[in-house]
Amino acid sequence: MDRIQLKTNAKSAMRAARPHPVLVALVYVLILAAVQAVISMISGLGDAAAALLAEGSMSLGSAGSLAVALLLPFVGAMVMSFLQLGYVTYTLHVIDHKPAGFGDLFSCARYFLKAWGLGLMISIFVGLWSLLLWFPGVIASYRYSQAFFILAENPEKGVMECIRESKAMMKGRKMDRFVLDLSFIPWYLLCFVTCGIAFLYVTPYTDLTSAAFYRSLR
Repeated sequence: MDRIQLKTNAKSAMRAARPHPVLVALVYVLILAAVQAVISMISGLGDAAAALLAEGSMSLGSAGSLAVALLLPFVGAMVMSFLQLGYVTYTLHVIDHKPAGFGDLFSCARYFLKAWGLGLMISIFVGLWSLLLWFPGVIASYRYSQAFFILAENPEKGVMECIRESKAMMKGRKMDRFVLDLSFIPWYLLCFVTCGIAFLYVTPYTDLTSAAFYRSLR
């Protein structure tokens, strides 16, 4: 697998895309951060409501705050899952030189439950393999790394079908992907030196290279 060609394809796609992928990636990250901030804020209210419950002075409003705090993390996880699927869809459109934009981030909202289920199952499988030692967990994460791309292209497929197909696609290719990831270390060092500013470019660059890698597997 030609890593240089994959990166060249990603850079070429970035230059051609409008709006620029840096802007789309920035909006994507900001939305995720906003969702996380709301969850954290509501969770704080839930902790206060739980304290009142423990003291036996729970009011109707406090009970409502506690219920919302317990429910919101699940809702937030679903929102972040379909946004992730939408962003993956966006990267595929860009790498294929198709029309792409901010709307792609929300294009998979109707598949929120399937996207959440896929993310959950991947987390469970990787977590179980990680119980053996960290190395099997890393291998598992590469094994299932193509599942969201598969779902983005084939939303009619089931969660386990995407996982199985990713496993088959990555057979004999996990080392290729690992070496590709290692090749970005100088870019991550640049992000560190620039106090994270370089991430504005590096994030879409690496994500589009991942989309190019998926295309090469296809």
